[in-house]
Amino acid sequence: MAPTSPISKGPQDPALFPWSQERLDFATAQANPFPRYGAAINSAASREGDVYMIGGLVNGTNVKGDLWIIEGGNSPPSCYPVQTTAEGPGPRVGHASLLVGNAFIVFGGDTKVEENDVLDDTLYLLNTCAYIVRMSLNTWTDST
Repeated sequence: MAPTSPISKGPQDPALFPWSQERLDFATAQANPFPRYGAAINSAASREGDVYMIGGLVNGTNVKGDLWIIEGGNSPPSCYPVQTTAEGPGPRVGHASLLVGNAFIVFGGDTKVEENDVLDDTLYLLNTCAYIVRMSLNTWTDST
């Protein structure tokens, strides 16, 4: 019997075991955040199987501050950008993130565009429950 993937629950190629592969389903051909370097992704999925990704370096020169969600509860997993109604963290690379309950927390990273810019030392919290209940209520909360 072939091993199954914890995401899709379907049979996988035994030659890949213990690894499995899932192709992401993008909302549109333009909605693909990859490849990306130095982005922050929560290390453990939410109870619903969601993974959040923010920021990073795209094409070696373009620093982003965009927010993406990968819904792992679907088969195949879907990936799309998330628009928030309030301003969240600006563009950054090499930052950290953590998902604690319903809070996606983002901190640090290189936020300097010009040499004399000051690094952003704000702790950002995104209420992910607001996104689940109604996307239009999804807002960033600044802890300061």
